[in-house]
Amino acid sequence: MADTISVSSKLFKAKLLDYYYIRRAESSIGKGSRFQMVKAYWGKSTLVSSNAAGGWNIADIPSTFSNDNLTGKFTETPLVLTSTGADISITIQLDEAILPEGKAYDLNTLTLVDADGNAFAVLCLQQDTVFRGKAYRLIVTIEQKTA
Repeated sequence: MADTISVSSKLFKAKLLDYYYIRRAESSIGKGSRFQMVKAYWGKSTLVSSNAAGGWNIADIPSTFSNDNLTGKFTETPLVLTSTGADISITIQLDEAILPEGKAYDLNTLTLVDADGNAFAVLCLQQDTVFRGKAYRLIVTIEQKTA
């Protein structure tokens, strides 16, 4: 079985990290705490950089990315999880009402974290600015396929 979240394009990239596979395996045999997907951290990273044409380049996401690589974290939100068959759908919605009035935040990277606060997946997108009054919602799916 191989899980995938990898969506690669010039506008958006996502990746399940090595940590995801290690923790799922450990959790399956009762080692450590139960692996549970919990929240998203919103911020930016050096994986997204401006280009000469005025757009954005998104580098390949390393499988060892961690929360230490997320800079400018400005909020965290709970993950809304559902499943259909073997697929897990994750809805991530910015609660813009908790952002201070009159302050804007740069956004290009989200880390999805488990109950231990460790990143298990990374989403990178075109640089954007978020603020109170601007809605932002992402939906991603982890597809679990058999060979």
